[in-house]
Amino acid sequence: MVGNVQAAKVEAFHSSNTQIVQERRKKERQLTVFRLAKIASGAAEGWGFIKNISGSGVMIEIHPSFEMDETATVALTDDVALTASIRWRKDTLVGMQFKNEINVNELLASLRVHNKYHLSRLPRVHMRQAIVFRIGSTLVKAEICDISPSGIRINADHVCEIGNQLTLVVPDLGDITGTVRWQKGSEIGIKFHKRVSVPQITDWLANFYTKNMKHASENSVGPD
Repeated sequence: MVGNVQAAKVEAFHSSNTQIVQERRKKERQLTVFRLAKIASGAAEGWGFIKNISGSGVMIEIHPSFEMDETATVALTDDVALTASIRWRKDTLVGMQFKNEINVNELLASLRVHNKYHLSRLPRVHMRQAIVFRIGSTLVKAEICDISPSGIRINADHVCEIGNQLTLVVPDLGDITGTVRWQKGSEIGIKFHKRVSVPQITDWLANFYTKNMKHASENSVGPD
């Protein structure tokens, strides 16, 4: 009888420990971040909101039109990027599993240190899109190299001066005013006077890639 009681106590102890571990892991899995990250998958790039993250994976909210391959890169800063496999998708939510286990606490701590000593900047999305810009009375043809809600890098055959004010005319996104921050050869870095809202620029990117993929698909269809 005593042995049965002791066995029951041991079993109850292990059961309690198991519940504690499972509860801790559950909390780790549901660690809410709500951080914006750059998502790159196949030929498409865009931004998504990290809803929760764990050592093995992450759940991200993305634009419903964002097409994804089997794998994706989640860039939290220009220096911190994680590779993940797509495990499931439901409307705007995507579940991803990391290629390698990560230490979430160390990751978040490193991001806090990065934000403390560096100017926080959302990783820019690389793309190629023909645009024009107005500088004074001159209209100049250019091409987008990369873009974020706060700035853009373009390629143009035009010499600018640091501090020049200009207006970018971006198809489907509208006119955006900005200031030239730097120029190196034909590449020009511009800071927007007003940040473009994340939903607006995300919708624009999604439509851009959708049109490009549709165009590529139509061109790949051979004659009957």
